[in-house]
Amino acid sequence: MATFICPGLEQYEDQIAKLGKDAVGICKYAIYDAAGMVLEAIKENTPVESGDLRDSLALAPMRNDNGYINTKIEWAGYDSNGTPNALKAAVLESGRSNRSKVPFIRPAVNRVQKAAEASIEAALDKKIKQIMK
Repeated sequence: MATFICPGLEQYEDQIAKLGKDAVGICKYAIYDAAGMVLEAIKENTPVESGDLRDSLALAPMRNDNGYINTKIEWAGYDSNGTPNALKAAVLESGRSNRSKVPFIRPAVNRVQKAAEASIEAALDKKIKQIMK
């Protein structure tokens, strides 16, 4: 019967356990930067009439929904006429019967999607390498 001795295996077990324990924090770290990239792209693409719509755009706090770590990019508040900024954004993006659509969200997201995904991957790799040292 052959016997294998693997010195240092306990260290790997500890690192893997720490990686599992810190998984939520690692994901939040990676997602935050990518969400910021998407937020800035949407801000750059937002039609500016008074600036209310662009200035009300923000990231919502991170959430853990049954193991899915996410955030939302949302419009807060109202414009100077009392119209909800989220409603204005939806009408601009999709249009309605008396207003043609002016898509600005989807084109911005499409433009930075690959870069945001690469950012998430790089951030995850960086954090995992730090933990696995």
